[in-house]
Amino acid sequence: MTPKYYFIAVLLLTAFTSCSKFVEIDPPKNKLSTALAFADNETANTAMTAIYTKMNTSGDVNPYITALYLGLCSDELTTYSTALNIKQVYSNSLAPSDALTNDIWTLGYNCIYQANAVIEGCEKSTSLSQDVKIQLTGEALFIRAYWHFYLTNLFGDVPLVLQTDYLINSRLARTPGAAVYDQVIADLKIAQQNLNPNFVGANGLTTTTERVRPNKYAAVALLARVYLFTNKYSEAEQAANLVINNKPTFDIAPLDGVFKKNSVESIWQLMMPTPTQNRNTYEGAYFILTAKPQLNNINSSTLSPQLLAAFEATDQRKTSWIGKFTDATVTPKIDYYYPYKYQVASSATITEYSTVLRLSEQYLIRAEARALQDNLSGAIDDIDVIRKRAGLLLIKNTNPTISKPDLLSAILKERQTELFCEYGHRWLDLKRTGKVDEVMKIVTPIKLGAWDTNFQLFPIPQKDRDNDNQLTQNLGYK
Repeated sequence: MTPKYYFIAVLLLTAFTSCSKFVEIDPPKNKLSTALAFADNETANTAMTAIYTKMNTSGDVNPYITALYLGLCSDELTTYSTALNIKQVYSNSLAPSDALTNDIWTLGYNCIYQANAVIEGCEKSTSLSQDVKIQLTGEALFIRAYWHFYLTNLFGDVPLVLQTDYLINSRLARTPGAAVYDQVIADLKIAQQNLNPNFVGANGLTTTTERVRPNKYAAVALLARVYLFTNKYSEAEQAANLVINNKPTFDIAPLDGVFKKNSVESIWQLMMPTPTQNRNTYEGAYFILTAKPQLNNINSSTLSPQLLAAFEATDQRKTSWIGKFTDATVTPKIDYYYPYKYQVASSATITEYSTVLRLSEQYLIRAEARALQDNLSGAIDDIDVIRKRAGLLLIKNTNPTISKPDLLSAILKERQTELFCEYGHRWLDLKRTGKVDEVMKIVTPIKLGAWDTNFQLFPIPQKDRDNDNQLTQNLGYK
């Protein structure tokens, strides 16, 4: 990177990182960074890729932190941390003033702001090539949709932020979730049209083998998920079809190859920014146990008994994706089981990227969408793709006349054992399927907490409510 573009990158990251509240944007800094960033194609691409760096840096809500927080608040993880804020997440007793989940809100709106800056910068620029404008606008709309999806799922009705104007943003009220979803779908449809069907490199145009910038199929994959979450089952099936049928670009990988960089199963990945400190991924660095669980917030968690019990005896994912550390210093010895999807704790050689979207989810989306449309045989075919890879008996052979309710339960269970500790799938699934109260009434007391159905939504950060009197608090929080 030349000194000019290095300066632009540092300026952009500093500008967007400094916006700690989505309601507080410094307009002079915004105008300066926008003018510099969209002066030419290379700096405009730097503005866009700065978002991906933001999403995978140690000081923010990196992929490990997302998996940790959402795994702790559900039934996926057990913590040994003595940190009060971690214990609050684990026991479902968050406080609006200092909840660790506030960081997800802050990062989400930081990324949305930066995506809006890219959209506006592309619209106003007279020097960018048309192809770069189209690609970058598509990527920015994808990111805006991605974060609005997570924010509305985790916090309920949330402000819908579609511009960088700090005067407008500072007075935003909460938008009904249905309207947020409508915007997410609209953004993803445009992204699908704009984005290159191939993976592109640093200039946003040249085809590459690196899968670290979202392409057309990433937008379609996220659309499939959103359609499933909004009960649009036919649309979910059609979107999943587009991704699944795009062979050989996407295919089911062997268990030991799923989370490798540029895996054929990956639809979108995040690359570790430099310096890596010999980390491939934060998941590998912080989930893998080389000693008994620590007392801080990293290397402090294990897989929960509930999750371990969900696996069938012959499931090969237990041996491929679950690690074990045995503490032999005590009698009897204690085994600690941890997520081992990412198997590199430290190495200067990069062989793994954090996988945000992957093909197996598309099969499970299509299976559920088909079952809900009474196409049980098609749903069985899809879930059996995942079961076959895991070395399990196929439903078409063991229970071909399975009932619709039982098949839907089997799909949910397959999602639990396939997608564990990946971007909060389990927590979101419990909520959207109406199972959250049933499960958490049992699990939360085990975690020394008291479950309240209101706790399925995280509290709105108090600091943002102090700065925007239009923001109301979720029920159950003071």
